[in-house]
Amino acid sequence: MGAFVTIDEMLQALWMGLAGLTCLVTLTTIITALTPTRWRAEPLDRLFQMLNLIAGNVGHNRNADDR
Repeated sequence: MGAFVTIDEMLQALWMGLAGLTCLVTLTTIITALTPTRWRAEPLDRLFQMLNLIAGNVGHNRNADDR
């Protein structure tokens, strides 16, 4: 419990952040690939637009109704 942070601790925190970000993008990609692009309910539509953005659904990535 010292006041100083070591390089090892900083690298470990960076690695954990990168792993968390990778998990988030992978999870949102799976969710958006299995669901339609547009929803009739406005809150769900906004939520899935945000999930598509996080998942990086650009280019050739497709949602369930795009096939």
